[in-house]
Amino acid sequence: MSLPSELAGTPVAEHTAPRGLQVYRSLHLWLAIGLFITLLGFAPTYFLNLREATWFQHLHGLSATLWMSLLVLQPWLATRGRLKRHRSFGIVALVLAGMVVASGLAVLPFNIENAIDAEASPFAPATFLYGVTFVDLLTISGFLVAVLMATLSIRSLDDHVLWMASTLFWVLMPALARLLTFGLLVTLGPGDWTLVDTVFWTAFPILGVLIYLMIRIRRAHPALVLAAVGNLGALFVEPIGNSESWRALCNAVFL
Repeated sequence: MSLPSELAGTPVAEHTAPRGLQVYRSLHLWLAIGLFITLLGFAPTYFLNLREATWFQHLHGLSATLWMSLLVLQPWLATRGRLKRHRSFGIVALVLAGMVVASGLAVLPFNIENAIDAEASPFAPATFLYGVTFVDLLTISGFLVAVLMATLSIRSLDDHVLWMASTLFWVLMPALARLLTFGLLVTLGPGDWTLVDTVFWTAFPILGVLIYLMIRIRRAHPALVLAAVGNLGALFVEPIGNSESWRALCNAVFL
């Protein structure tokens, strides 16, 4: 998550933010909202149940949390002119991105194992677990593309920032869906709804924010468009999860 140390060939002194960065001076505050949602959403199922998690789940949880933290820290450093630290943390961010992708793929088999478990949670039926595996693969792929594009566009300030910031929308869905589920359980208690329903409805606020951002910047930037297309996948968890062909493929690959 590194910004160029030089713009237009002119060296930039430490603690002097390059021209054009000031428009992003408050970006870290907005990204901090995503970090807060992530911590709150995963608190009941992960952070408060660390002993029950597997090694792969710990690796995924730790790397994803550190990624979100760096996503907040990096624009703060850059817009305050701390570019040397920004570039140093940029290298760390690339390593973390690889860990997020690798650990994300490593935990996918648990979805399928739980799907065939007769004692699985009623809130996470087989339809959800098979369907969300497709969404997870889509999310991991989109996250990887966004990181790669942010790295390749390091010399284009706006493109770099938008590609990197868009990674938030690839990792926000699981946390927001869990937060919504926890809220419904506390306020309404168990009902006829499952995680299929909460994931479906979670897609809409995320899509709404992405559309708002495109209107705000007056541009359908590829980073935002790709994130919107990826989050549309949450609307199809049920039909994909009920597909016998998809279930057979998941069983063959992950079991």
